[in-house]
Order: sequence, then C-alpha cells, then structure tokens
Amino acid sequence: PILDASLPDGSRIQLTYGNEVTRRGSTFTIRRFRVDPLTISDLIAFNTLSSEMAAYLWYVIENRASVLVAGGIAAGKTTMLNCLSMFIKPEMKIVSVEDTQELNLPHENWIPSVVREGFGYENRSAITLFDLLKAAVRQRPDYIIVGEIRGEEAYTLFQAMATGHLGMCTIHAESVEAVINRLESEPMNIPKPLIAMIDLIMVMARTEIEGKPARRTITATEVLGLDAKTGSIITEEVFRWKAKNDKFEFLGRSSLLEEHMKKLDISEEDVRRELQRRKTVLEWMVRKGIRRYTEVANVIREYYANPARVFQRARMGLK
Repeated sequence: PILDASLPDGSRIQLTYGNEVTRRGSTFTIRRFRVDPLTISDLIAFNTLSSEMAAYLWYVIENRASVLVAGGIAAGKTTMLNCLSMFIKPEMKIVSVEDTQELNLPHENWIPSVVREGFGYENRSAITLFDLLKAAVRQRPDYIIVGEIRGEEAYTLFQAMATGHLGMCTIHAESVEAVINRLESEPMNIPKPLIAMIDLIMVMARTEIEGKPARRTITATEVLGLDAKTGSIITEEVFRWKAKNDKFEFLGRSSLLEEHMKKLDISEEDVRRELQRRKTVLEWMVRKGIRRYTEVANVIREYYANPARVFQRARMGLK
C-alpha cells in the first residue's frame, strides 16, 4: 500500500493507502517543482552565496572542475547543482542521471536520463541509477551529473572521473568530513584515491536569519589530493559563511586557481581581474532583475562568446 510515482507535470508524489502502514488513514505527499527554476541570480539575491563566490565557481567550472554539493534535507542541494551546471560551457556534452528529473539545463547537447521502476515481486525491467551511469560513460560526455549519489552508482561516477570525465553530484552530508566518511562507507565504498578526483566540495545548510528560514552555502572547500604519509584526504577551505554577520569570507588562497595560473602561464592579477569581471556581470544581473532561466543562460552563453562586450554592458549598467 505504498507508492512512489511522478505526476504528468513532473512533480513527485508519495502515497500510502488505507491504515495498514499509516494508522490514521491514507496519505499523499506531493513535491512540486518550479516551472521557472531558480537561477544563480536568485541565489545571490537570497544571499545563499555571495557574488564573489559565484564568480569563483563560474571560473573553476569553466576550467573543468568536478563539484560535489552536500547538505541536509531540503538544504537547496539540487537547486545549487542546477545553477552550477549552467556555468558549463555551451558546447560541452552533458549526461544527467536522476531518480526523477529535476535538472533543467540550457545546453543543446544535454541528455537527461531518469530511472525506471520495475514491476512484480522481482522488480523486473527496472533501470537503476547504476545502469544509467554505466550507459552514460559509454556516451562519451564531457560532464556526468548525478542528481544524488547514495549507493553503488557512486563508485561508477568516481571511476568515470578517474578516467577523465568531469562530474557533478549531490550527497546527503552536513560537513566536508561527513562527505568523505559517507563516500568511504557502505554502500558506496569509494577508496580515497578516487575520492581525491573531486575538485571542490560545497556544503549547503538550512538556517534562520532574523527568525526567517534561509539557506546558506557554509563552505566551499577544495580537495587537494592524498597525504603521502597518512593516506588521508587533504582539503583546503576557500570560502566560509560567517553566521555572526551573515557574510561570506574568502580565506585567501585557492589551489585550483593557482593550478590554472601555472597551466596557462598567467599571473595572479590576470585571474583576479577575470574574477572581478564575472562578479560585475553577476551583480548586474541581480540588480537588473535578470533572473529567469533563459535570460541567465543567454548572458552566460554570450559571455563565453564575447566577454569584453558583456562586461562593458554590465559595468555601464551598474553606474
């Protein structure tokens, strides 16, 4: 007498029938999805993250970072994942894998895939996240995006990242340490060398600001690799949310940015200037109310094609 299903509009529904498992009678819970999804402009306006942090995320994702978004229940993980996915370059091929489709990307070369429930006692003909991920790897995507990793499919994703694919996903965990512990434990059982394939871990949290519910990105932490002596994962926090004043603090160093400087033989000033340009564009979108999904996608796409023109328009618009 229990059913999990999708409604025609894509909303998720969970039903119980009678009083056999729910003693007070039948129940239903509907999880509706926004027709107009939240964008990075909305998250900056809500102070879920700062424009400086968003510019950093835009830059590292453009330069092929794999990102894991963690948090508790209803912390905004999927919303953040969708917003970050919009920073992926327009020409890249993306395959997304979800239980129920929640992601909505503007990329022409995007293949959304969802699981299929089986039927009968043996759950015949079911197609799981694990099945979809194995198929995704064979489709030669640039990015593989998994709505949420929970079981054996996580190992497949991390193996794919080890062979050169880029990845994004969410996981239920409320700190960087909890993320690593979950990945290492049953049923995922991911060895530390594969965990080190993740470039960046973000942790979302539900909180209260002046008595009102809010969501905040409490940390953005880079994964640097393995300690040669201890074998433990080395991490470095780049941004931190300060609850006392509800501000986001840059902690002064990013190994991802430094690695990019070395690769392209550019200076720290070059990177700082580029981050400032993107911060200006993001703040302009927020101020001008450019927040709809298609509008934000168009600005990001245009920036990749002609960054100087978009920056000048944004700079003039903020005066």
